Amino acid sequence: MCNKQLKIATSALALIWSLLLAPLAQAFSVDVSGFIRQEMAYKISDDQNTQNPNGNPLNGESVPNTAVSDPGACALLDALSGGACSLGFIPPSLDKPRTDHEADWNVFATRAEIDFNINISNNVTGFVKLRGYYQPDVFEDYGDVDHFGVDNHGNEATFLSISDDNYMLDLPSAYIDYAKGPLWVRVGQQQIAWGEALFFRVADVANGLDLRRHLFLDFGAEEYADERLSAPGIRASYIIAQGWELEVFAQMFQPSVLPNVGSPYSLTPYPFTVDFGSGYDRVDDNWNGGFRLRGEMGDLGMQFFAVSRHNPDPIFRLVPGGLSLPAGSPLNGPLGPSGELVGSQPFTQDLTGEFGFNSTDDWFYRTGLAGLDGLQIINSLVDEWPYLTDAFTLFSAFGLTDAPGDPHVTTLEEGKVIVDTLVTGFGAALQAGGEAVYASENIYGFGLNYIFYAEPDTLLDQLVVRFEGSFTPDKKFTATGVSRNFIEEDEWVTSLILEKYHRFSNEFPATFFIFEWMHKSESDLLGRHLSGLGGDANRLPGGGEDDRGWDGLVFAFQQPFPSLVWRVDMSVLYDLNGGVFIQPAVRYKPSNALTIEAFANLIDADNSGSIFAPMEWSDDVTVRLTYQF
Repeated sequence: MCNKQLKIATSALALIWSLLLAPLAQAFSVDVSGFIRQEMAYKISDDQNTQNPNGNPLNGESVPNTAVSDPGACALLDALSGGACSLGFIPPSLDKPRTDHEADWNVFATRAEIDFNINISNNVTGFVKLRGYYQPDVFEDYGDVDHFGVDNHGNEATFLSISDDNYMLDLPSAYIDYAKGPLWVRVGQQQIAWGEALFFRVADVANGLDLRRHLFLDFGAEEYADERLSAPGIRASYIIAQGWELEVFAQMFQPSVLPNVGSPYSLTPYPFTVDFGSGYDRVDDNWNGGFRLRGEMGDLGMQFFAVSRHNPDPIFRLVPGGLSLPAGSPLNGPLGPSGELVGSQPFTQDLTGEFGFNSTDDWFYRTGLAGLDGLQIINSLVDEWPYLTDAFTLFSAFGLTDAPGDPHVTTLEEGKVIVDTLVTGFGAALQAGGEAVYASENIYGFGLNYIFYAEPDTLLDQLVVRFEGSFTPDKKFTATGVSRNFIEEDEWVTSLILEKYHRFSNEFPATFFIFEWMHKSESDLLGRHLSGLGGDANRLPGGGEDDRGWDGLVFAFQQPFPSLVWRVDMSVLYDLNGGVFIQPAVRYKPSNALTIEAFANLIDADNSGSIFAPMEWSDDVTVRLTYQF
């Protein structure tokens, strides 16, 4: 642990134990429970993670080098290399090295959790959860991948965690509760879970998510209980009138955690190296805060909330790459009036060819999958990086851009020639360096819920209807061109929820149903701005997504069997942009101590605009064997 993290951890534990031990004359009790679980997610397809090199559809393939076939690009390369293009010394194709690494498992982990429920007095209780997670390297990947290290808290994801490449140990909960009359206070490491939606998060905005274990593809009915990140904070509520409660919180900022590059569920395009630590260091002393007022007016339940926070979900921008070319290379620069050297621009060489993009097909496929506009990135590079402004101005003299003296490009054909010319000129596959930024924002929202009553035992009787909505003014998104100037727009998020217990027969317990609809005005469920969706190797993003917003539908049910030993579940998430996630599940619980659960994750995406495109490869069957004590 770093010194700051150690101090926070020590202070938190000291607070807990001082409160426990202070009333020495008064006995207190501690109840211990927990479980140990084996979690195994086995892939049911041969597809590999498209964000890792072995999942690239160009893996082992050759594509034509348009820089050789284009007269202007060939003339430029001749000018830089003394005629190498015309003399045939530049290969007419760009080859992606073949990587045969394959992964059969998405998850193969052992988890243990121990809960300490502590009774101190009639008014004071405590709770501590210790979690351990061990993931051996069974993925046949690219060496000893660090599955859990995060450069936020000195290689740790949270304030109270210790990890190594294959294990993590943390305290997701360590808090004291005080309750007396209308007042309730919680102090310590905690989750703050607001909102009622399954899969969707509208009011649930206090905490970010930890996606390192099984992404968000665990049991759908568990919502985000395992993914929601805890942080030290203070939370309090007060019943101010009959049926009305005011809740407030203040909590240390804790960023979301993405799966590491090379890990089974990596979401980061492999040609993109991200520095998360620098962005966190700029906001690590910040606190998030908010309030929620909830109550009832007759039969109508209502809530109103406001949260001021740094968004835990990162947005990205490029940083200088520090590239160094061999002495004497004309690309070392300066190429023009800026006087900048090659190392000032964001690209670096990947001499192996595995982890960088090495062709125009690679570039536009990779950017489209990430929800970015590959052509707009080129123009952002021209506008914001002086070395590349000079380089592309030179390109314009050979007819590679819109016009002589104009370094910008407006067509996919121009972009393809530019990318292949860059790769050929630099003499290697290229990677880009970026950093995460955690932007401040304010979120205002409300919720309504109402129970409809009809003739007993009909589908409309005791139907619960919930509606949640939030508004974030001037919300910031990663620019589709990964510009230093983020996209900034007002965003509305709404969700309609219908849920009900209905008994179809006297022999079976009631079936639980839930239906949900979510609408987001500016981004999709993954937080990608809609204007960057839909692109691929042969098509630029577009199609009006930014005009109509993003919509998703959820249908789920849960049916226990008469003995309650068996239960079946089904969850379906449908992306109206073109994709579906289906999760059938079964649970067998022969005793209080033993539970066996199995569920399948079946994912399909019609195109790169779907939220499921980055994970379409990951169809698996998960089995969880749990022993509780």
